[in-house]
Amino acid sequence: MEIRKALDLSSTAAAYLLPEVVDGAIRDFASKSPTMYNAVSKRPWASQTYFIKQKISLPTAVWSIDGGPLPAATHGEYAQISKSVSYLYTRGEVTGPMIEAAGSVFDALGQDIEDHQQAIVEQLSTDIISATGNANNIQGILNQIETDSSLYTEAGGPGQVLNAGGAYLTLLMLDKAIDMAAESSGTGVVGPGATMAVTTRPVLRMINSLLQAQQRFMAPMEIQAGFRVMSYDGLPFVVDNHWANSNNQILFFDNNRATLLVHKDWTYEELAKTKDSVDYFIKGYFGFKLEGAASLLKNFTLASGIV
Repeated sequence: MEIRKALDLSSTAAAYLLPEVVDGAIRDFASKSPTMYNAVSKRPWASQTYFIKQKISLPTAVWSIDGGPLPAATHGEYAQISKSVSYLYTRGEVTGPMIEAAGSVFDALGQDIEDHQQAIVEQLSTDIISATGNANNIQGILNQIETDSSLYTEAGGPGQVLNAGGAYLTLLMLDKAIDMAAESSGTGVVGPGATMAVTTRPVLRMINSLLQAQQRFMAPMEIQAGFRVMSYDGLPFVVDNHWANSNNQILFFDNNRATLLVHKDWTYEELAKTKDSVDYFIKGYFGFKLEGAASLLKNFTLASGIV
C-alpha cells in the first residue's frame, strides 16, 4: 500500500487530493487485511435505520387429487427489529517539528496514518464478533446469537447454543453444532446452514489434533475475501485474533447473510489548524446484521498443552 504517495505535502493541490487518495489507501489496507471485516458480506446502506429479520415460519404445501381445488394461499412469517447505524472514529495528530525531524529517515505523518487505519479496521473486525451495542457500537455475531433473543423468534427464543458444560471438545460436538446452525431455534424452519465458522488458534489446533488421531486433516480452502483458511467437513474456519477469552467457543453462521451495512465508507478528514500540527481523523458509519440460522458451541475444554 503506497500511502506515502498520497502525502506529497509539497504539492499545492495536496489539500484537495489528500482526502480522496488516502480514502483509497484505507480501503486498500482493509481489503488486504485478513480480518473479520473481510469475512462478511458488505452492502451499501443509505438510511440511518436498518432491520434485522428472522424467518419464523414457511408457507404450507398440501397434497390434492386430480382436478381438485387449489389450496388456500399461505405466507411465510418474519419477525424483525430495527437498529441504528453506528459511527466509528480514530483521531491522530503529528506535530510539524516531528514531521520535520523525521526528515528522509521515515514519513512520520504517513506512518501515523497507517497506524490509525490499521487500528480502526481491526476495531471494526473485533466488534463484528463481540460488540454488544452498549457502547454506541454495533451488535456483533455473539450478541445476536446468544443475548438478543428478540432476533430469533416472536416468542423471544434465543439462537441455537450448544453448551458443552466443561467437557473436552470432540468432533461429535462440532458436527452437532454445525447441524444446529441449519435450523432457527424453536421455529422448525430449516435453512442452508452454516457456511463459515469462527474461532481462535488454540481451538483450531485442538480440532487438528482430534482429526490427526483419525488420520484426517483440515484441508485449506479459499474464502470470498481471497484468503486461504483451514476447513472441516467443507466448512471454512476463520481465525479471529481479537476475540478475547474465546478459547472455549466456536461460532457457526451463514456469512452470506452476515452483512456489514456501509452507511459511509472509510473517510479521512483533516481538522482545522489551531497549532503547528497535522490533526486528522478517520471515520466510517456501519451497521451489522446476522440473518438466517446460526449456532454457538461454547464452554468446552481444550486438552492440556493446546492453549
